[in-house]
Amino acid sequence: MIDWKEITLADKPQIDDKICASGCHGADYSFANLFIWRKTYKSQIAFCGSRLLVGMPQWSVYAYPKGDGDIKESIELLLEEAHAHGNKLVIRGLTDKTLEEFLPLYGDRFEISEDRNNADYIYTVEKLTTLAGRHLSSKRNHIKHFEKNGSWEFHKITANECGCVTSCTEKTDEDHEYILSSLAEARAFVDEFYKEKNDPDLAAEAGAIEEMFKHYDELGFIGGMLYQNGVPVAFTAGTKLDNIVFDTHFEKALPGVEGAYTMVNREFARMIAAELPDIQYFNREEDMGLEGLRRAKESYHPDVLLMKYFAKEK
Repeated sequence: MIDWKEITLADKPQIDDKICASGCHGADYSFANLFIWRKTYKSQIAFCGSRLLVGMPQWSVYAYPKGDGDIKESIELLLEEAHAHGNKLVIRGLTDKTLEEFLPLYGDRFEISEDRNNADYIYTVEKLTTLAGRHLSSKRNHIKHFEKNGSWEFHKITANECGCVTSCTEKTDEDHEYILSSLAEARAFVDEFYKEKNDPDLAAEAGAIEEMFKHYDELGFIGGMLYQNGVPVAFTAGTKLDNIVFDTHFEKALPGVEGAYTMVNREFARMIAAELPDIQYFNREEDMGLEGLRRAKESYHPDVLLMKYFAKEK
């Protein structure tokens, strides 16, 4: 049987190594996501050689093992685990890349089905920082409308209290200078956002964001706040997923502020591009099957739609 354990901050270096080694660029099992959503999904982890195993016992489903090297040992362990509980093995989170190693070994034993609702939307840095081209003309128009409605600023969020929200600056090693907003103000903005939404279905997401705020630096989060006429109107935050992909975990804007989502997306992309010049792509995660969110993500014309698959034992 697999020796499962709860995820802790101490697991970050080992899990990060497995994510980078996998080369799949999927965001669902990044360390940050596993950690901040651990209370919601009650995920458990284990390590098998060069692979990370993730189990979700309440649904009797397991993630496709992340990492590199021989996959057979990990799959055999998962088969044994599922059968010991009287279940057939169900694996989620496969991609086209991982199917290439999985199907030659187990294709005759599993049925494969698309998991479109959990496909990741991936965009180039150039696309999100420039919004160039005919297909993104509507995005540039959103930016113009936002700019016409008053002065604006984009601030980097810092976990260190700098005393005054708009007068503290930071100069990075690359000589990029940012006005800083405190983590406390970002938390206050997000709290107000959820209070106005008053949607019980968002409780789990609010809990995950609170976990992010509690462990902001340890998890490697980078965030930003957008202001219009001196008032915060949007918030965003993410983490480095691997050597070339940045994962945007959260993006929230006040309803009724025209162009706020487009502007915070562009300015955050520009900040990340300046701070992490090796990043080539942004993974803006899945749409969860929500029609409005799907339209919004598709409107940016993703460069890669990273399809996910289920493998269900026959």
